[in-house]
Amino acid sequence: MKIFSKLKSFYFLNSHFFKSLKRFDADISLHSTEFDGTERAGKSVRKRIWIYAESIGEFRIAVYAADIIGRIFSEKNGGAEPPLFFISFKTFSTLSVAQNRKDGEILYFFHPFLPARAVFKKYINSVKPDYFISVQHAVSKKLIKELLNFGFNSNSKLKLIFTGISVSDFKKMNINGESEIPNNVFLSSAISLNSGGIDVKSEVLPLSLKYISCIGADKVNKIEKVEKFNRGENLEVKIISFVSIHKKESIYILKILKEIASEEKLPKNLLLKFILVPRNIKIAGMLFKIASDAGFKAVYYGLGKIENPNNLSKLRNLKEYGLEVFLNSKEVNVLIVERYGILNKLYPVSDIVYVGKSLFATESGGHNILEPAGYGKAVVTGKYALNFMDITGEMAKNKALILTDEKNIKESILKLIEDDNLRTKTGRNGLDFCLKKKEEFEEYFKKYLAAML
Repeated sequence: MKIFSKLKSFYFLNSHFFKSLKRFDADISLHSTEFDGTERAGKSVRKRIWIYAESIGEFRIAVYAADIIGRIFSEKNGGAEPPLFFISFKTFSTLSVAQNRKDGEILYFFHPFLPARAVFKKYINSVKPDYFISVQHAVSKKLIKELLNFGFNSNSKLKLIFTGISVSDFKKMNINGESEIPNNVFLSSAISLNSGGIDVKSEVLPLSLKYISCIGADKVNKIEKVEKFNRGENLEVKIISFVSIHKKESIYILKILKEIASEEKLPKNLLLKFILVPRNIKIAGMLFKIASDAGFKAVYYGLGKIENPNNLSKLRNLKEYGLEVFLNSKEVNVLIVERYGILNKLYPVSDIVYVGKSLFATESGGHNILEPAGYGKAVVTGKYALNFMDITGEMAKNKALILTDEKNIKESILKLIEDDNLRTKTGRNGLDFCLKKKEEFEEYFKKYLAAML
């Protein structure tokens, strides 16, 4: 996305945010112009909750949390109106998702992208939060300072809540946490401003917030493979997706795919198709060229439809069309995705899903392995998925995931392609794992929020 279109999207979303907020405040002012924290002219004031997210994964957690919090508030207050939610984020990939959502009780906006405290102050004074909830991230010290200033100056009962963060995250924010707890243990902390001082109360979260990704798991609807196109020539089709892959990793994977595609031991009637989803869509053009030079029939994933999907000479240069071209053409065998927020369209048609930023130490961290597992797909990831180490270990133990590395990724993928039983069993184990965690997490999270808020 060009910088101009990014800025245009930024201003469009945030101008919509401020206009919506203005309408909300105007409605409230009809009842009273004085805010006492509890009532306006006999009418209960709706709580304001700002949930701070970073990227798509945290954004989905925030949306789910808002739904749960809304229900908890209504239940605890005899069916009273739910809070007004504000969800902020700072990546343009998340923007592409947020722009397509229509949630009447949630206002979306970008994190302040400038370091100036004046920007933070503008957002805080506009939102006027009763609660500030950070999802899995430390936040800017400047933002913390402005939140504290707002709490004291407005004499509000503002509460700051941090979930899924470590002791080292507290230190980044200049907050003294439980120093005796090891850094690799994820904590929750509530900072209350009620007494005029900062009271840090920390506790260890028994479950990672990442398990929210399992909420969408569905045993009935997501285990079956989608029919992709007419198999009149007795073709067996398998689609392998490589999602959230980074630059070095994606170049290496394309080299491996060329070797897999020419593997002689594979059945002659087997048609392999590959989907490449770069974490940064700026490298989509590079991947398209590498794939084409390697002899693959590569096309882009874009918008719209193509009248004649068999005209490959035109297809290779077009970016404005849908997924059906890739699924319905026997010649096209590589799909290069240059859009954000469409993995829910790709997981159902995939047989195997590799989750990236995990193959090399220089591109370490890992991305969400739970989402494709929740679709019942055989999931593969590298040993450098450091952000998910607790989860990958448990999934591997339950045979719900294939862990691999640079030397073994080719064999790991080939084994899943060849062994239908292993592929199906890995996918089902992954789905069962997600369904179990879904139940555990929903029960825990509701109790946690009910006690915290």
